[in-house]
Amino acid sequence: MPNYRIIVCGGDGTVGWVLSCLDNVGQDGVCQSPAMAVVPLGTGNDLARVLRWGSGYVGNEEPLNLLRDLIEADEIKLDRWTVVFHPDEKEPEEVARRAGIDVNNATSEDSTQMFVMNNYFGIGVDADLCLDFHMAREENPDKFSSRMHNKGVYFKLGLKNFIKKNNLYREFHRDVTLEVDGKRIDLPSAVQGLIILNILSWGSGANAWGQEKDDHFAKPTHYDGMLEVVGVTGVLHMAHIQSGIRSGLRLAQGGHIRIRMNSELPVQVDGEPWLQPPAEVTVLRSALKATMLRKSKSKMKRRSTESALPSGSQQTPRAPGAGQQSPDPDDDSDS
Repeated sequence: MPNYRIIVCGGDGTVGWVLSCLDNVGQDGVCQSPAMAVVPLGTGNDLARVLRWGSGYVGNEEPLNLLRDLIEADEIKLDRWTVVFHPDEKEPEEVARRAGIDVNNATSEDSTQMFVMNNYFGIGVDADLCLDFHMAREENPDKFSSRMHNKGVYFKLGLKNFIKKNNLYREFHRDVTLEVDGKRIDLPSAVQGLIILNILSWGSGANAWGQEKDDHFAKPTHYDGMLEVVGVTGVLHMAHIQSGIRSGLRLAQGGHIRIRMNSELPVQVDGEPWLQPPAEVTVLRSALKATMLRKSKSKMKRRSTESALPSGSQQTPRAPGAGQQSPDPDDDSDS
């Protein structure tokens, strides 16, 4: 089939799985990079938010409307990245199994592991909380079928970590060294974790990079060939980011990242966490491509107008500009 589009119903993990399947079969297909839309059924749905498909599907959208949106959506490129771990100890499969990760999803040669990153990569306090949530879900998977329940568990774990692990990563700035595009980046002593962003949505819709303009950095997008590196100072800082009170500490922006981990630390790639022994980590742009579908802004406005009308009523003429929405906070276009 020379041209087709795909709808993925699920969360960020499901999107990543479908992309990996397309990576495996794409070279043999006539259409090697079919455009993909997302019906957000996961907990965080960060990629779906960036692509304007919403924070979570609740079943109030007509299937035919979804198909119309799919047809009229804009095709955009999504940068993808390869995260390479070179452990000091030759035990990559054991590390992955501890986190319950299918080692078949990673390729290894000697002690090296490689993962494809679509959204973000975290080390330290962010990955620690992600790992706690992952382990809780593995122990009682039947209890994690509700988006609201999942977020409630995440909140409780965050509170627990704030009380019991507040200073666990106080030596993070000594345990980790960061180099971006060949330049050493000094970590502030308060930093307890790093988040490397490909998209401007993290932790269920938070913009960890922030909205402020900065002459030192270019305007980030998810197709500019660059990653944004932010630091977090603890669980409370992460909570402030997620509530929109603060942003992360902007550390660097670039297309090639090297990290030296001198001690065992929790890491997560697109929400898949594990404990990683001391290692050299390299993040570089992947040759794998992805074409995503971003919901048209005009379709979002029309849906909002239609949902505001009583059932069976006729829409009356409006004054110019009436009923328009405020600017899309997830918009990363230049227009």
